[in-house]
Amino acid sequence: MPNEILIVEDNEYKRTRIKELISTEFPDCKISECYSFTSAWKLISSNKFDLILLDMSIPTFDKTDSDLGGTFRVFGGRELARKIKRRAISTKFVFITQYKSFSDSTSSLSFEGLKDELLLQYEDECLGLILYSNTASDWREELIMHMREL
Repeated sequence: MPNEILIVEDNEYKRTRIKELISTEFPDCKISECYSFTSAWKLISSNKFDLILLDMSIPTFDKTDSDLGGTFRVFGGRELARKIKRRAISTKFVFITQYKSFSDSTSSLSFEGLKDELLLQYEDECLGLILYSNTASDWREELIMHMREL
């Protein structure tokens, strides 16, 4: 069971629901959170987390009243995973996304195609790719299962 968890999620409602689930099921976990690629990398590179929950699509910078967060990174979570692996940072991660397909200027992937790619590319680090829904609860059981694997 993880003690230190980082949630990388720019959607406040989704982030709150994930935090509530973890706090209920794993009350001893310390939860840190961030909202963008840049703030996530700062925390990941300077702290030790047992588990990182990565949204797949995130802004480059934290949003402010005057800034929408810079360039939106459709595969921002995957980019963070690549940096984690390159730097040999010892942590596990789970991707949590609301999207069933992903496209940028160079590639287009379905949820299942991306899941297969991530589990193959990060077989030692990636515990899974979860499809989040505001209305269904499947994501909750799947996240709890992955957290219990640790």
